[in-house]
Amino acid sequence: MLGLLAALLGSRAARAEEPATPRETVLPEVVVTGSRIEELAADAPTSTEVIRRAEIERSGARNAAEVLEERAGVAINRSFAGSELWLRGLDPEYALILVDGDRVPGQKDGAIDLSRFGVENIERIEIVRGPGSALYGSDAIGGVVDIATRESKRELETDGSISYGQRNLFDLTGRVAAKLTAPLSLQLTGGYHHADAFGGIGRGTASGSSREQGSGALRLAYEPDARQRLIARASYLKLNLAGTDEGAGGARYDRTQLQEQLSSSLQYRWRAGPRVQLVSRGTYSLFREQYAQDQRGSSSLDRYEDNREHLGQITSVLQVQLAEAHRTTFGLEHLFQVFDSQRLANRGNRYRLAGFVQHAWKAWSRKLRRFDVVPGARVDLDSQFGNQFSPKLSLRYVPHPEWELRMSYGRGFRAPSFQELLLRFENPSVGYVVAGNAKLGAETSHGVDAGVSWSPGPELELESTFFRNDLRNMIAIVSVDETSAGAGAGYTYENLTSAWTMGLESSAAVRVGEVFSFQVGHTWLETWDAEQRHELEGRPRHRINGTARVRHPGWGAELNARAVVQLRRVFYTPNDDGSEATRIADPIAQVDLRASKRLGPHLELAVGVDNLLDAGDSFSVLRPFTFYGAVSGRY
Repeated sequence: MLGLLAALLGSRAARAEEPATPRETVLPEVVVTGSRIEELAADAPTSTEVIRRAEIERSGARNAAEVLEERAGVAINRSFAGSELWLRGLDPEYALILVDGDRVPGQKDGAIDLSRFGVENIERIEIVRGPGSALYGSDAIGGVVDIATRESKRELETDGSISYGQRNLFDLTGRVAAKLTAPLSLQLTGGYHHADAFGGIGRGTASGSSREQGSGALRLAYEPDARQRLIARASYLKLNLAGTDEGAGGARYDRTQLQEQLSSSLQYRWRAGPRVQLVSRGTYSLFREQYAQDQRGSSSLDRYEDNREHLGQITSVLQVQLAEAHRTTFGLEHLFQVFDSQRLANRGNRYRLAGFVQHAWKAWSRKLRRFDVVPGARVDLDSQFGNQFSPKLSLRYVPHPEWELRMSYGRGFRAPSFQELLLRFENPSVGYVVAGNAKLGAETSHGVDAGVSWSPGPELELESTFFRNDLRNMIAIVSVDETSAGAGAGYTYENLTSAWTMGLESSAAVRVGEVFSFQVGHTWLETWDAEQRHELEGRPRHRINGTARVRHPGWGAELNARAVVQLRRVFYTPNDDGSEATRIADPIAQVDLRASKRLGPHLELAVGVDNLLDAGDSFSVLRPFTFYGAVSGRY
């Protein structure tokens, strides 16, 4: 249906407009996440923060988690399972992670491990904060993060890096891209990452797993003319996490998680002049995790699990601009998901069909002043929990070229997971059973944003945004009688609680030519758990992040510093009498430094320190003070 509509509209637009020039010249800076299709960043209907490739390289970050943790309003929480993303004070299951616009399989306790995505294959990262269910459906209550993979821009490109640090921190990456013929280009990317385990003994921190990860990616692009582009992608990742845990009575367990992910996609983009474009994409991903727990000195609590998730998606997005002031995006999305695990009573099968529309209307425009109205809505039909309607309205007012005001409202939802619907897990050593609830409904939310930004010139940018999210029908664990559970104490899931988060995100960026730049952000956050009648656990009341860069163009030298400070984190621990104790964690500050020197146009040397202050506590799985050196080259 979208293809037929595109063809009819495209023939009209093609007669009225000249053919588009190549993407590199027409779209020098594009974003995708705010409308699900490529568009100029200046025309994006939703405020989108873009972290570009050059900035990623300067930071010295090794993976997507390290790139994101320095951004205002973005929190990264680390555990034995990896690095979780928290947006707007909400748990990781309320933030949607995409790669090239598609969902990513392999959630662990509701979170995607961002450290799985090495920077060697990241071109840019786009962050859209606030409710995103009107375009993306489930999970996008707190926001959307889209990781765009690398693409070639010249006839021949090669780059690579190698770094080594304390505790056998080792990274090796490589990439080669070439235009095989005029319309056909090929890119190969690979990486290997290793880090030893570390413990909390003597530092008071939680222990961290050892990591050994290898990955490879292939990208083929065929672009016969400026109107058409076909892209095929395939990637494979293998990650092994190993660590040691201590259980009740001093028992020790050796833990191993072997994760594998195979992903493939085929995307076709067609432009009928600059006013009509259609993007259709099909993807398939397989995620497999093998989990083994070995009790030292005994086999009674040994455990092995083999979890497999199949995720298929078919998406078509059509954008039409029949007039200068009106641009409409239509979309259809099909999702197929299969999850198989020993922990589930039955294999999980899910089918989801969704349609969405978003209209960007320049209600008023005069020179560089404008007022935009952007309504949107999405309908999801899901085989597991029924139907959901997700509307959104955004307003943007530019009264002066230096000022911009934004307001938005959105309704979002989170679909119950297969674990919550179908779980059947028994722990005989403790004597309890957890049973899923097939009657669960989706969690829902109402989110409001209001922000203002001031940019008198390229030397200074100030921005501040107020937000609030109200969640309803949240899924919580409740106790049931032994008869219902089948054996021992029993628990299940119910839609019975609510919560809210509210805060203010502020940032300032200062640039002094090519020599110095500085950016600082602050997030103030308030939360409330209506069921427990106290603050939500683990969220810092204040989070301060900052980056500074000093560059000497003549010497080819650069110094980068990053810092994240978290203040007033609340945690709750049980007392012996069954009551609950409130604990305020000490402030924690992470500081990273990196100095680099170019040796000609193709080679760069760098040294750095991660976690300069050796920060960490019993609630934070932070790698200790680590010194490293690196060599990178490009052609």
